[in-house]
Amino acid sequence: MASDSPFLKHRDILVHQSYSAANALQDFALSCYNGSLGQFRGDSIGNFDPKHFEIFLELVNYYRRHGENDKHLLEVGAAIWDNRRESGRKLLAQIAEHRAIKPSEYEDGSEREYWQQMEWLKGAAENMRRKGWIDGD
Repeated sequence: MASDSPFLKHRDILVHQSYSAANALQDFALSCYNGSLGQFRGDSIGNFDPKHFEIFLELVNYYRRHGENDKHLLEVGAAIWDNRRESGRKLLAQIAEHRAIKPSEYEDGSEREYWQQMEWLKGAAENMRRKGWIDGD
């Protein structure tokens, strides 16, 4: 069973890639690993090209037959979750770096851009908090 696991076969996309279709496949794998950690958005299926749709079908069919009885699903799910938590930590570090800049000294003295970037970073952090990628404040 384990040797035919699409979670192993497509591990690179599921763990190491960062583009729209890969992120959607990661969301699906994460929701199989632990439904409370990730929610797969069904509307993302419409954005899959034929290659990624085939991968999605492999994952769905395999999971339907084997459920969580696949060590590769468990390893991939844990790796995806670790990556997402690391993304949260990196964003918090970006916010700290941004806060260390004087607004008047930001990119050619554009205080407006400084505050726009700060708002964007804070919004991204709030989104990650809602998803559980960042704990607390």
